[in-house]
Amino acid sequence: VTIFNAAVKWQILLTNPAARVEAPKVPRKPAACYDEQDIAALLQALEKEELKHQVLVYIALFTGLRRGEIMGLEWQDGDFDNSLLRVRRSSQYLPGIGTITKEPKNETSKRVISVPGFVMAMIRQYKAEQAQARLKVGDLWQGSDRLFATWDGKPGHPEWPSQWFSKFIKKHKLPHLPFHGLRHTAATMLINQNIPLKNISGRLGHANPATTGAIYSHYLQSADKAISDKLENVYQNIIQKDTKKRQA
Repeated sequence: VTIFNAAVKWQILLTNPAARVEAPKVPRKPAACYDEQDIAALLQALEKEELKHQVLVYIALFTGLRRGEIMGLEWQDGDFDNSLLRVRRSSQYLPGIGTITKEPKNETSKRVISVPGFVMAMIRQYKAEQAQARLKVGDLWQGSDRLFATWDGKPGHPEWPSQWFSKFIKKHKLPHLPFHGLRHTAATMLINQNIPLKNISGRLGHANPATTGAIYSHYLQSADKAISDKLENVYQNIIQKDTKKRQA
């Protein structure tokens, strides 16, 4: 379509022959994520892993940051007094070029995330651990300020979280889930807590709530059904109390 539009602009064609063609609609599958039981098993297995890996998963699971955003985090982005993380950059690997640092996915992806206290405490502990490792390396440290760096201080490879997580879930015989599924799990946990869609969208860095609604429509429907069931219980309790009063 873009090529034809350019041809019309350059007056090579009078009209765009593809303008009236409707793209086929592909049904969206429910986003892959863990339920509460899976999350419990995941966190239990995580206790046996290095602190670095624990922090990686906890950030993904309790903030919903994208993989590239996590790998782009620097220590200056953390506000430990107020339990905040600032998302300002993203790390990406391009074949033939290597690891690059770029702007987040869109303007709304530049955001400040409020982080649960227990996650921030873990990040603080990890910072102290990394500082000790950095002292041992000495002059070999490359000067990176990234949370997730290589042993000599270079920015960690953007593909590392996915590669490690795949091995981790296989080792502990956990249900299959891509690393990005932790972001989906973060979103569904918020949905199940009846957090307004607008707030979830802002936390995830989506351009608008409609994007969030489209991705998680299945889980939003499930959460709405749960609300309906609760209202049914409220109604039944009211009816039962009223019946008892009438019979008294």
